[in-house]
Formats: sequence, structure tokens, C-alpha cells
Amino acid sequence: MAILPVLAACSGSDNETRWEPTRNTQTVAEGECSEQVDVKMQLRGYPRRPSPETPQYSYRREIFAKCMRDKGYQED
Repeated sequence: MAILPVLAACSGSDNETRWEPTRNTQTVAEGECSEQVDVKMQLRGYPRRPSPETPQYSYRREIFAKCMRDKGYQED
């Protein structure tokens, strides 16, 4: 029973309003997404950095775009 007041105090919904992105947040997100995409490409047997003429290039671009959208960024 003593835990309930502690949990109630920690469950405040104002946590989102206190955090704002810094200038280099997008750079960090791009780096993280690049690493994740490289791993996925390797696991699927594709080259990590395919040339633009190959279908793997557009596949890599789609995976990267999804990762950035998942982190809250939109394409320009």
C-alpha cells in the first residue's frame, strides 16, 4: 500500500513538456538510423552502401526514412 503514493507521484504527464530537442538532435538521429539500416542491409545479404542504380539503394532509402519518421522527423 505504501507504494501507491510513490507510483502516483511518478506518473505525472508533464514530462513531455519539459523536454525540447537540441540543435544536434537530428544529426544524432541520422547517425543512429544509419547504423540500424547498415545492420538490416547486412542481415539481408545486401551491400551496406549500394550504388544508386540498384534496387537495394531505394530499399535502403525507405528503411532510413521509416527510421527517421519513427524518431519524429519528417522529410523536407
